Amino acid sequence: MKLTIDNREIDVNQGITILDAAETNNIYIPHLCFHPELTLYGGCRLCIVEVDGMRGYPIACTTRVQEGMKIRTHSSILQEMRKEILQLILSEHPAGCLICDEAEECKGTQDSIRKVGVTTGCRWCPKDRDCELQKVVEELGIKEIEFPVYYQDLEVEKYDPFFDRDYNLCIYCARCVRICKEHRKSFVLDLHERGKDMVVGPAFHESHIKAECEFCGACVSVCPTGTLSEKYRKWAGVPDAYQESICPLCSLNCEIQMVIKKGKVIGTLPPGDPHLSGGELCVKGRFCLAEMENHPDRLQEPQFRFPEGYGIISWEEAVEKAAQQLNAAKGKRVAFYLSPNLSLEEYAAVNQFAAKVMNTDNITSSILNENMIAFLSLAEKSVSLKEVENSAAIISVFLRGNYHYAPLTLAVKRAADKGVPLYQVGWTTDTTSRFASKTISSPPGKEKNFFRSILGAIEKGKGGSSQIKELVKLLEDAPSTAIVLGPEIADLTEGADILQSIETIAGLTGAKIFAPNPFGNITGMLSVIECKSSEEIDKMVEEEKIDLLYLIGDAPFARRPQVEFIIHQGSFPPPDGLLADLMLPTATWGEISGTYAGRRGELKRFKAVVEPPGMVFINQEIFSRIAGAMGKKHVKFTAKEIAGKIPKNPSIKPPGTKGKPSRKTNVSPPDPSFPYLLVQERTPHAFHNVSLSKVIAGMAELLPEDTIVLNPGDASKIGLQEGDSVYVQSAGHAESYPLKLQNIISPGFVFLLTHSRTHVFNTNPCPVHLRRNNV
Repeated sequence: MKLTIDNREIDVNQGITILDAAETNNIYIPHLCFHPELTLYGGCRLCIVEVDGMRGYPIACTTRVQEGMKIRTHSSILQEMRKEILQLILSEHPAGCLICDEAEECKGTQDSIRKVGVTTGCRWCPKDRDCELQKVVEELGIKEIEFPVYYQDLEVEKYDPFFDRDYNLCIYCARCVRICKEHRKSFVLDLHERGKDMVVGPAFHESHIKAECEFCGACVSVCPTGTLSEKYRKWAGVPDAYQESICPLCSLNCEIQMVIKKGKVIGTLPPGDPHLSGGELCVKGRFCLAEMENHPDRLQEPQFRFPEGYGIISWEEAVEKAAQQLNAAKGKRVAFYLSPNLSLEEYAAVNQFAAKVMNTDNITSSILNENMIAFLSLAEKSVSLKEVENSAAIISVFLRGNYHYAPLTLAVKRAADKGVPLYQVGWTTDTTSRFASKTISSPPGKEKNFFRSILGAIEKGKGGSSQIKELVKLLEDAPSTAIVLGPEIADLTEGADILQSIETIAGLTGAKIFAPNPFGNITGMLSVIECKSSEEIDKMVEEEKIDLLYLIGDAPFARRPQVEFIIHQGSFPPPDGLLADLMLPTATWGEISGTYAGRRGELKRFKAVVEPPGMVFINQEIFSRIAGAMGKKHVKFTAKEIAGKIPKNPSIKPPGTKGKPSRKTNVSPPDPSFPYLLVQERTPHAFHNVSLSKVIAGMAELLPEDTIVLNPGDASKIGLQEGDSVYVQSAGHAESYPLKLQNIISPGFVFLLTHSRTHVFNTNPCPVHLRRNNV
């Protein structure tokens, strides 16, 4: 259709708003509350326009275009009204710098006063020169505020992780509230009170953690002022550049933008407009990567373990020592443990080094145990996220998606919000739980039998409990059912048996599978390298058949095993108890170019955007130097040579399970002596050999490791309070842990997150008794 804006005739699509029509044709109309990803709001009233034949001053962000409309956007009366509206907004906003006659002169001289506790003007604001309110003030030429100024004097909220909240700067555009509800479907934020007492926040003034905020950062991304600011880059200033990349912290490999300032990665954002895109990132992809890359604990130079302790050595010395030890070791008595987060190029280089330089095929990863191999094999059959969202029914099994797998949890929430039945099976709740049609806890300690009973009911056409009958009916009646599996299944003692039952259930009913995992490129590793299971290599180490361990971004042992020499090649030091003999620092995410293999075999390429520290090299360079020192200069690790080793259509080659324990351990249900069921989970929040909870302060607050989590109702019954030291005892083991109370865990269960490869207690889950320590 045709219409006229400011005497300019334009063609636009039917059904769009006046603001859309103007922006499509590069006509600027001032606005603050509008956001392209959100429903129309019309709160700030700055986008008022004049339309011939229409009474009053309609707002452009909610008024739909009509054929032949004649619209004026910048008449003198509109500009005067906008100035008055903006002055009303500024009367409750620290505006000294916005209307100061000397603002331009001071911009270049007062950066040193930015880090202050209270923002009283633009120079003291973390969003100075990157603020939408500044832009509108400059556009309208506001020189003074004619209304009485009211400073709210609200306390700056700094007690939650990852971002601060200064509601003295809030203009009540409600973007944060709307994106939390409409886009992320989390419903954490709302507008409270009225008039000058209005504030934004969770219900009952709870902290964001207690309100079960996901810390996805969408609210921070869409805030037009400095009200919400990232802690890590709060005072970094306007970024120099944004660079597209992918997140390496789980199998979904979300697209991200790296925020660059002075040659450093200072943050990450969702793809799209850096000032508008709410995105679908989780807390790890949104807030953790930059802090991890710039962490002071990173290895910066080679280190050797002398009798007196660790000392820094030159790369020449490090390469010589590595070559000497590797030459002395026989190939079959050398074993490689790899991180599941390396690039395809790095895996190809490892494979070449192991085969052509060391003549060994002893390659594994600490995560490649029997259960995880079964999980990864089933995950190969995963459908797309779109197919999950478009399913007629969804069953989630042991999925904990509070702080990861955000695109998956959003797909589940969107489906359930449209009326798709969502059944949850497990012990914990997550961000999808509020949408669940039904939550089912399998009989404690009988998880394997529960899934076998479902399978039996399908095969026989009868039998099972009422819950099982309901699940079977859903599986058989729904035109398409998606079974979403949490990788926590692989941590269970009987995980492989449960996965086998689920695979058979899916085969019989035609259900689709979606199984994410917390490893960035496990598909790539298993498509490039024919790995062995971790149990097989562990057994060789235990039987002293391995003399030298070469660990590349992996930490398979908390304590040093009986080997002659250990090389640790990674970005962070290994556990202290490992006592690695030689540590070689490597470049990490953001500093390397490479490729990941997606869940369905697609190749995802990313580029280095910053230089690694001066004494840090990429893995390929380190292998090349060591191979040369070993007299194997003919083995090349150039980009061209490595590229030829990468499959064009990656697909996993699951390791065999040779060396797995022959004796199966049965899981017992709780009993009067051990009335609670302890669920242990190896942290899914890790990168290479380091747990994010160890290097990211915010993650330690959200998901503290080696801390037991108990339902508040259970804690009240046995007289426990948050922070207590609790003695946890099973039939064969006992440990003490600090206590955290959360509603995410079902009554009767205890949750323990640990970085340990193996179960701390006898089985998982494990019946335990709880009491306060020293009682």
